[in-house]
Amino acid sequence: MKRALFKAYHEESSETGRTQLRAIIDNIEIAEEEDACICQDTGVPLFFVKWGLRSKLSIDLSKILAMATEKATLEIPLRPNVINPMTNKNPGTNVGWMMPYVYYDIDPHSDDLEIKAVPKGFGSEAKSILVFVPTSESIPEAVLRCTVDNTFAALGEPCPPTIVGIGIGGTSDIAMHLAKKATLRSPLGSLNLDSSVAHLETRILRALNGTGIGPMGMGGDATSLAVHIEICGTHTAVVPVGINYQCWAARYSTARIHSDGTICYLTHPEEQ
Repeated sequence: MKRALFKAYHEESSETGRTQLRAIIDNIEIAEEEDACICQDTGVPLFFVKWGLRSKLSIDLSKILAMATEKATLEIPLRPNVINPMTNKNPGTNVGWMMPYVYYDIDPHSDDLEIKAVPKGFGSEAKSILVFVPTSESIPEAVLRCTVDNTFAALGEPCPPTIVGIGIGGTSDIAMHLAKKATLRSPLGSLNLDSSVAHLETRILRALNGTGIGPMGMGGDATSLAVHIEICGTHTAVVPVGINYQCWAARYSTARIHSDGTICYLTHPEEQ
């Protein structure tokens, strides 16, 4: 993300856009110096877990992650964002009512347990959208049009420059899940292995950066840093399309726990 932001800063043609990007870069550097969060919205706690069946681990991981989330909320601290959706009750721990939410993927061939922690801010999350495209339409053209239209509707609210994740196919919940996972693709800006999908990613990114929305919606070239698309087989009549945004404060951390108990921090190797 930092490399992409510096690149956007040096290539930005708008003075206003450069000013916004400079403020973002300065913010990141100060946060690193002060060991502080880069944004006051530390989001809701999400975890993406890849569970290797060969690890033979038998643990209540949801309970452990809830304990870790509560500890992080109190000690870092993280802003206590999680509330009861019916009553607005806030326990101040970011835990409760199925939070932290854990997505599980099973890998039958792995000996390891991989955990990705994602604090998902809601300035960007709130601009997500789900649309359904009839298969009588050109799906690539419809996806491009929907993404550009929704980005215009969102303007500066997702705190651009953004990462745009798009899930195409499956069912409604699958499309939105793929869109969220797509925002986490690494390295940033890497293309889908399917050449037709990669071509669409490139087209949409070019279109978004041609809107003039720019950093923080203040005008400029850098509206998005990357567009990542994932696809899934779907029904012959209609194609669900999920669009999910990640703001420039794209924070996540991944650790891999081996079957012997040793831990490898993939995103922050200095923690070894």
